[in-house]
Amino acid sequence: MKNYHCKKCKTHIKSASRPAVFNCPGGGHHQWTDLGEVGSDNYQCGKCGLLVQSKNRPSVIDCSSGGHHQWTKL
Repeated sequence: MKNYHCKKCKTHIKSASRPAVFNCPGGGHHQWTDLGEVGSDNYQCGKCGLLVQSKNRPSVIDCSSGGHHQWTKL
């Protein structure tokens, strides 16, 4: 299982495969970013507030608040 985040609509889901791109509430297609494997450690982005449970520090690319995520392990 991996964490996926759409930077357009800010949706976060856990899925075994890349989610479908169609029908993004933010308009057009979702822009999914693979944040990494689901795990037991909690990380929160200081820019967009996204909270994920991850095996390792999540990917920093494509923060919905612009630029890169700024992850803090909780």
